[in-house]
Amino acid sequence: MKRTGSARAIRSTALVILASWVTGFAPWSRAQTPPLGVPSITAATKGPDQINLAWPAVSNPGYGYLVEIQSDADSRFSSWQELKPVPRASGYTCDSTVTIRGATCSISDPAGAHVYNPASNGVPPWVTEPQYVDPVDGSPVQFIAASLKPNTAYSFRVRSYSAAGTGPYSNVSAATTANYTKRFVSPTGKDSNDGTAADDAHAWLTLAHGSSALACGQVLMIRGGSYRSDRISMSQACSAASRAVVLVNPGETAAIVSGQPGADSAVVLNGSYLVVDGLVSAAVSPSNDYQFVVTGAHNALFHIEAHPAIIPNATGGVALRGVYSLLYGSYLHDSGSPDATQNPSGNGGFVLVVEGASNNVIWSNHLTRGGHDVSLCVRRCIHNRWLNNIMDGGWGMGFEAIQQSQYNLVEGSFVKDVGQSVAFYKPSFELSSGFNTLRRNTSVNGKSWAVEVSALYGGDTAAGNLVYNNVFYAPGGCLFQSHNDGGLGVAAYDNNVWANNICYKFSGGSATDIYLGNTKSQFVSNTFLSVGATGPLRDRRVLIWSHDTPGGFEYPVTVAEADLKYSPPFSGNAALTVAPRFVDEVNSDFHLLPGSPLIGAGTRITDTVWGTALGTADLGAFGILRVSPVPPGGPPARVP
Repeated sequence: MKRTGSARAIRSTALVILASWVTGFAPWSRAQTPPLGVPSITAATKGPDQINLAWPAVSNPGYGYLVEIQSDADSRFSSWQELKPVPRASGYTCDSTVTIRGATCSISDPAGAHVYNPASNGVPPWVTEPQYVDPVDGSPVQFIAASLKPNTAYSFRVRSYSAAGTGPYSNVSAATTANYTKRFVSPTGKDSNDGTAADDAHAWLTLAHGSSALACGQVLMIRGGSYRSDRISMSQACSAASRAVVLVNPGETAAIVSGQPGADSAVVLNGSYLVVDGLVSAAVSPSNDYQFVVTGAHNALFHIEAHPAIIPNATGGVALRGVYSLLYGSYLHDSGSPDATQNPSGNGGFVLVVEGASNNVIWSNHLTRGGHDVSLCVRRCIHNRWLNNIMDGGWGMGFEAIQQSQYNLVEGSFVKDVGQSVAFYKPSFELSSGFNTLRRNTSVNGKSWAVEVSALYGGDTAAGNLVYNNVFYAPGGCLFQSHNDGGLGVAAYDNNVWANNICYKFSGGSATDIYLGNTKSQFVSNTFLSVGATGPLRDRRVLIWSHDTPGGFEYPVTVAEADLKYSPPFSGNAALTVAPRFVDEVNSDFHLLPGSPLIGAGTRITDTVWGTALGTADLGAFGILRVSPVPPGGPPARVP
């Protein structure tokens, strides 16, 4: 488709030490470095495989928090080690023998050049805010430890960290996973067995039989290996205190390598309080459906992997079509094709779809290489949260909201190389519905626009979108806003906000191309700056507003001219058209160094759905220290 005060002072002073180290000079006095805050944590058991960790914000979290685990009864954690919030991604090779639409695919990335694997296991400081909850039971949570052994004691500790080092450890908090009744499945079992033990004389053979026989308050332990012509289909109506859990034996790998004949999906959850933890699906759907489908309520997918057996393909990854469900710590990759003939206009290939669903949480996942996108919010996808995911791979969009998909939060994403491997047009983010919030995201090296805002369909709107406190680094351009109006005219873009964003080193001819002359939106306190061979091009003509208006509006003007001539909606941008001074842009550290002119230069944005920023704001993805509580009761009534 074409389409706050004292805490800030502590943080800035801490980064002075970092700045001294980066430039090669000794810190002036390490004794004057304010210490990183010390968390106080609690651990709560949520099932036979899951313990949730919670802690309040600390005065100086630095870059965020590192979480460690230890257990004398789980050999994986016999000594303290950090937990990794997001799984690693790798490269791929197209199979050139697969013909689709008369074409074969020769576009590959075997080394994974277009994926992003962070060097740190940290979680960002904003996980302490009230929008971080486990939707299965509604409880606040800052980190979820899953894929644990049942009835096993674990200990946890947390510490703050920054580029300059780590802070002291928190208290140690211990919890024991729930002692559910166990049932067993093994590739060498028999479905005529009773399932009461792991040996061949007792274990069931198929996931289909084991999952359907599972009762609430029981856990199905899956032994490692390959499961062929198999599937999971669960409709049990359980409770938060007594769930039905399907768990791959911790430390082992179990995969559905081919689906049950005639079945559309490898895993279907249409009951309540159901959990699948650690399962890999490498099956191909005979109907080109999704491998995992969640249509019920209060369900969870932990540490799963969904990928096709071959690339290219037409099988989707995960479809969330229910409510109050959780996708956490999972790796979904390679849906569709990067070849423009096999996949015309990039209109196929969906790693994750949230469809007609509400109040779901998509958190700490690695979403890689979808031909259309890696995260689609579609057909009344309302009030869902995308939290701290990685979206990468060089194919389709990172995120798209479309067809009356409103009041969603996309926060903390790291999006890399969108469109760099393909010939078709793909922005990094597309908001084709209204009232969504895009904040604290970092997009790097997108081939085309960083953000597209377009009311593509009749009766829909792209009004009320809030795009604030993001970093768009080296995109083709910053913002494309189309002339599609859904039949609403210029009002389709009323009350949109683009604020406190850093769009830096864009490579295209314009930073913005905005077609309709809407004056009821805001473009305020942003950096729009391209860089040439001799340095920043501050006076370059890069902003187009009201492109469809006769009289020369189709030609770009400088940022200063836009603030003067096009006010409203432009204001407060000219003074911020400066180099941001990132800590280490080469290694993707987009925190601002002390002395950056963008510190404290942001505008306070009112976000009535997902929390308004408190205190003074910097520009960029790390420029908000905290937000107000999220209002209870769900999203406001949809605006037609």
